[in-house]
Amino acid sequence: MKKNLCLLLVGALACSMLAACGGGTTSTSAPPASASSETTSPKTLRKPMVADISTMDVQHTSKDYEVPMNVFDRLFEIKVDDSGAASLVNNLCQEYTVSEDGLTYDFALVEGVTFSNGDPLTANDVKYTFERMLKDPLCVNTEAVDPILGADALLAGEADELEGIVITDDAHFSITLAAPDASFLYKLATPACSIYNAAVTEAAGDQFGIDPAVTIGTGPYVVDSWEVNTAITLSRNENYWGELPDVEKVIVSVIPDPSTQSMMFQNGELDLLDLDYLDSSVVNSTYKTQYADNLIYGNRLAITYMSMNQNIEPFNDVRVRKAVQMAIDRQALLDAVYSGDGNVEDGIFPRGLVGHNPDLEGTITYDPEGAKALLAEAGYADGFTMQFDADNSASSSVMLLYQIIQQQLAEVGITVKINSMDESSWLDLRSSGDMNSFIGTWTADYNDPDNFIYTFFGNEEKTTLRSLNYPDTEVMQRVADARAIVDTDERLAEYADLEYKIVIEDAAWVPLFSRQHLFAVGDNVESFIPFWAGYGDIIYRDVTLKS
Repeated sequence: MKKNLCLLLVGALACSMLAACGGGTTSTSAPPASASSETTSPKTLRKPMVADISTMDVQHTSKDYEVPMNVFDRLFEIKVDDSGAASLVNNLCQEYTVSEDGLTYDFALVEGVTFSNGDPLTANDVKYTFERMLKDPLCVNTEAVDPILGADALLAGEADELEGIVITDDAHFSITLAAPDASFLYKLATPACSIYNAAVTEAAGDQFGIDPAVTIGTGPYVVDSWEVNTAITLSRNENYWGELPDVEKVIVSVIPDPSTQSMMFQNGELDLLDLDYLDSSVVNSTYKTQYADNLIYGNRLAITYMSMNQNIEPFNDVRVRKAVQMAIDRQALLDAVYSGDGNVEDGIFPRGLVGHNPDLEGTITYDPEGAKALLAEAGYADGFTMQFDADNSASSSVMLLYQIIQQQLAEVGITVKINSMDESSWLDLRSSGDMNSFIGTWTADYNDPDNFIYTFFGNEEKTTLRSLNYPDTEVMQRVADARAIVDTDERLAEYADLEYKIVIEDAAWVPLFSRQHLFAVGDNVESFIPFWAGYGDIIYRDVTLKS
């Protein structure tokens, strides 16, 4: 994604990004609403977000996913069965076939699908969407369509259209890849691949994603209004081509203070609360006791990690990086900040993800004395000073992680300074490759190891941005080449070797833990299924309310 595919870094993965679009736009179809209004409707879902979104255009954001996931559809979706297993299912795609060489996919669209303005969905809308991802300079999500033949040329401005997409008629098209990609269909299910109305999106220009009136999709909801820093209101798309969801209206209110969110939930003013933003002490003392019957535990295909810039001394020495791995008590972190709701991880691929290697469990041990010995061997017997670069819009839990790791590293002689900055400056610094060290979380956009290892180690651009200048170009090439391995066992074996090389031998980053995602639901909620990958973003059709 990401994502990039949706890049979910340094913060709880909720629909939370400071508004950066200037003045907001509200449509005339409905007035903006707050969480305390319209509470009488039995089919109204009221939920908070800690900060406003920046856009409803999923191609222009790596984390503002909640509105796009409900307003737009994708060719495929990921569904979770009763056993908790996630699988790929058709959505806008009625059926497809794949050539024997794994290069060409032939698709047929579901008949009769229309956008919320009544326009029919056509193959041209799919082609436009994927081409826009590569042509729009503001797009941050290209990875899903990068494998398509001609993507590089279109991205570089050397072509006008995407060579690999051929339209047969309004309902049929084919996609040819530059090389086989075993995870391609899963990528088409990512939020970034939400299908846009070509004519409306093009006519809207820079107002697409900003003005609700021109931000339309084929999904089960439409945006009534967006009042910046106040609320987003959505209503059910009564002309939706699929099964109508139970929730008729959704009010998402901007409530920056988690304590206020908690109080409003307990007062019955909110129907669904993401517990990621609350202190673990509150979760333990209040929600796991008084509201135990209201808790929903969601799976989270995500890993929290620490990256160190290998262009900066002393992190260019593998012994120092390994010492940092050994000096952090990751179970203590998980217990202190998240009440132990999760698992310590020792690799790139978290539990639940295809390709997770249980043989790595326990490979990285907490050993402060061993860390001191490695530091002395590397010439840092007296320790050294390093810097954490922190995004101050991150949750209090993430900031607490920084502080506890600061204390743990001090025990082996490493002095840590925490440099906190606004989100925009933080993103700019990370993109430059000059960031010192940071803590991040990456959540799966699709259930395949490629989404993790390629995102962080697939080429020099990605290593600069996300793994802070990992230098081994041979490993990067192997990561890229693994995407074309059609045999599943062979591909997963290669990923296991690469994971061991990157994390254990090179100590290129510090895997910390994966977590469960806890939500509290109000008494009027009949059922709620969290998003399969563990996002804080909610699919509203996965909520049912009591009559």
